[in-house]
Amino acid sequence: MQVGAAMVASEAVVADVGAGLLGLLRYAVALLFLLPFALRSTAPSISRRGLLPVSLIGMGQFGLLIALLNLAVLNSSSARVSLVFATLPLMTIGVAWLFFRKSVGARDVTAIVLTIAAVAALVGGEALAGMITVGEVTGLVLAALATLTGAVCSVFYGPYLKRYGALNVSVVAMAASLLPLAAMALVETGGAPVGSWTDQTLALVGFVGLSSGIGYLMWLYALANAPAGIVTAFLALSPITAVLLSIIFLDARVTPSLFAALTLVIGGLAMMALPPKQTDNR
Repeated sequence: MQVGAAMVASEAVVADVGAGLLGLLRYAVALLFLLPFALRSTAPSISRRGLLPVSLIGMGQFGLLIALLNLAVLNSSSARVSLVFATLPLMTIGVAWLFFRKSVGARDVTAIVLTIAAVAALVGGEALAGMITVGEVTGLVLAALATLTGAVCSVFYGPYLKRYGALNVSVVAMAASLLPLAAMALVETGGAPVGSWTDQTLALVGFVGLSSGIGYLMWLYALANAPAGIVTAFLALSPITAVLLSIIFLDARVTPSLFAALTLVIGGLAMMALPPKQTDNR
């Protein structure tokens, strides 16, 4: 739900703030939130040998991924982008199989296929209706690249999260991501001067940062205690959240293809979340 809310807030301010600067501020605020908790953590500190891989994964998860998502919502709506991002479970399972040959149950695969069908219904339906522009296609491609980045990072985070704990890993990863985001902020030409930002813009930037600190702490804790494919399946809540908030705050309208896509996503999430039936062998 945090992902969907943050996408809507990002869509509202990214044109004024800039994709790189928004990402930089997002994780600077999140890092300030998490740092006091990390300093009190009793988990083992990350070793020198582990600093480089954790930093590289962090640059991907918190740097590249967020920069791509910010550029995506600059070209497309947060509702469409979040639906593409909801395919993260399939990509995560694919990456896990490719590198570690991990398997997944038939019911989980069926649930994930429903999320893919949702994206196909959205893009196909709106393309036939003439609602998909070149800019929209660019945004959706950027969202797909962000999703692939998230899948790779989610899989490779696992061993480090179990060894060093979610707090330590998240702080080091976020700190590492600030460097590429700062470089992007320096070279980008979009956005208005900070002095001209409205109180609403400042409040939304603060919300995105603070909610990211809380949200990623829960995300990394989940990855440390459950299979990555199952954890990422709950990103299906992000497009539902994004659509509802877009209708309320951004005057978005629900098209038939968007409604069909949401229905499929909700069905996939329910299938993934409900416990399997117990067989009576007596």
